[in-house]
Amino acid sequence: MGRPLAGAARRDGGGRREGRLTPFTVALPVYNEEAILVPNTERLLAFLDGLGRDYEVIIGSNGSIDSTTAIGVDLSRRFPRVRYFHVPTRGVGHAFREFVRLARHPFLVSLDMDLSVDLSFVPTALDLLETHDIVVGSKKLGNQNRTLFRRLGSDAFLRAVRLLLGIAYEDYSIAAKAFRVNALRRFAGSIDAGSSYVLEICYLTHRAGGRVIQVPVSCEDWRASKFNLWHEAMYKYRHLLRLWLNHRGRS
Repeated sequence: MGRPLAGAARRDGGGRREGRLTPFTVALPVYNEEAILVPNTERLLAFLDGLGRDYEVIIGSNGSIDSTTAIGVDLSRRFPRVRYFHVPTRGVGHAFREFVRLARHPFLVSLDMDLSVDLSFVPTALDLLETHDIVVGSKKLGNQNRTLFRRLGSDAFLRAVRLLLGIAYEDYSIAAKAFRVNALRRFAGSIDAGSSYVLEICYLTHRAGGRVIQVPVSCEDWRASKFNLWHEAMYKYRHLLRLWLNHRGRS
């Protein structure tokens, strides 16, 4: 399967530091989220405060053109644990590259700003990151209240991934994913402008002998997607095909 990741998670819970719980970064990519930014940030902070760990929250705008940036800057002034940045170009991958670069803590948890996935994923993922490099939160394995169109589209893509890449994780969306930052930084060059970095990093980590585990999550998501779903589907299949072509025949 390839050599183990340098600095990969150890079986003995190597992320813990001198008996303290490992601190973590929460990454929230946003695009035109002025309506929910304040209440959902406050709700998230209230939840994270109860976990008993040191943490930071980084909110990253990719191309927002509403008042998201003004609100995000204000939140970073009001709450010491909140940091905010804006990149002018739309594309969630641009924001994720900045999350990986800016993260101050060993673990990084990626969530959607709408908090559509149950927040119980966060403590579950943090515990698992003590012995794993990536935790994949899977809506398919849990409960998902989403449109039939989006569920069928996701299922078709998962089948294509299994066929071409031979990996069987059940969710490659950007939300409810958790990573050891040292593993992310090894593959930072594979983070493109779009959302397919989740698939590529999971695949490359798997090939390198890293530890990837998936857990069920509950998702309540009836909002209209921020993505053009047809364009997003074409992009993801093109990226999948390119990944397969680049790595086929390699050990």
